[in-house]
Amino acid sequence: MLMKRKSTTLVLAALLLAGSNVTAAEGSHGESAAIAPKVEEGGLKVRFGEKGGQLKISGYLQAQWQLAQQKGIAAFTDGGSFNANSDNRFMVRRGRVKFTYDLGVMQVVFQPDFTEKGVSIKDAYIKLTAPSQIIGGQVGLFDRPFGYEISYSSSKRESPERSRVYLSLFPNERDLGAMLTLRGKKGTFLNRFTLNGGLFNGNGIGQETDSRKDFIGRLAYLHAYRTGEWGAAFSYYGGGVLNPANENYKFVKGQGFVQQDGVKGDYSKRHYFGAAAQVSQQWAAGTTHIRAEYLWGKQPGTLNKNADPGGTSFGAGKDPLYLRNFRGAYVYFIQDIGKSKHSVVFKYDNYDPNTKVGANEIGRLQGTGAADVAYNTYGIGYLFRWNKYLTLSAYYDFVDNEKCPGLSSTDPLKDYASHIKQNVLTLRVQAKF
Repeated sequence: MLMKRKSTTLVLAALLLAGSNVTAAEGSHGESAAIAPKVEEGGLKVRFGEKGGQLKISGYLQAQWQLAQQKGIAAFTDGGSFNANSDNRFMVRRGRVKFTYDLGVMQVVFQPDFTEKGVSIKDAYIKLTAPSQIIGGQVGLFDRPFGYEISYSSSKRESPERSRVYLSLFPNERDLGAMLTLRGKKGTFLNRFTLNGGLFNGNGIGQETDSRKDFIGRLAYLHAYRTGEWGAAFSYYGGGVLNPANENYKFVKGQGFVQQDGVKGDYSKRHYFGAAAQVSQQWAAGTTHIRAEYLWGKQPGTLNKNADPGGTSFGAGKDPLYLRNFRGAYVYFIQDIGKSKHSVVFKYDNYDPNTKVGANEIGRLQGTGAADVAYNTYGIGYLFRWNKYLTLSAYYDFVDNEKCPGLSSTDPLKDYASHIKQNVLTLRVQAKF
């Protein structure tokens, strides 16, 4: 880990040094040479010569304090579980620096993330766009083209984290792959449509573990007008997860999970569907934003986990797979207060990892347990945008687990027969540059 941190630091230093050297060397030759760096909205920009590209450096830092209802809760939606001896914490949730080298038809993007947990790579890709803007593509590590919440930047999102359904299905928003983008010609009706489709490893930020590739596709429509915009999107994920054991399990109604005949190396279906809609409208009280999405499909997990069965990437685990039918949804309501810097946020988030089992059956039917429990999360928040660089926010998550009598426990953190105290308050300061 120490070597990785040193390597990343050296790369960043080299990029910064290169930008400053080019500016100083070519600037002495007159106005036709490099433009001096200047801070603009969206980051620092350095242009390399008249015909050269432009290096843009931008980023943001999210520092926050959180308070949980009790020590050691699994704060699934707000930055990970609390330590067994802690019910409050300071943390750097995200510390992103994004380097974008732009040559017009080509962009090279590299984005590391710095937190107290270490340094990781969030984006590393090459993007190509035809001069007509109708067709383009990108290859490398980047956001999966599915739904709204993945591609909606964490620096703009009104809640601290994405919805539970997304954090379960896509524990890392990114994946390694190649994607093609088609968009209608500017000035025409078809310009409102965007079609993305690509092949991905399916392992998130982890290394490839098999020879198969997953397909992700998304068709989106967006219509903007003078006082607002509205849009809709449909997404599809078609792939599979390599079974690392000689057996796998399928849920049979009334029985629970039944072992299936199989061999190591079989694939379990991973199929998701998503339908989304959004609208923003200016009126006398301010601008109202509404975003909603509904997801459903088949999700392979393990006996004790309905999310990523490999821990860091799909297919990297050793436990047999359990196939579940899931559904999830979320709704955002954001109201900007007039033309002020203040906004209020309301959010509802639902995730049912196993739609074929009822609350009274969980823990009583074979193989069912905590991984099959459904959740409803209600969030309320307040945003104060001090200026275009600094945002202060307060957000409270009310987390409500499905009550399952068959999963009673003397441990208050595992007593699913009652409402587990797992609400979280998040106070955050975000600075952008």
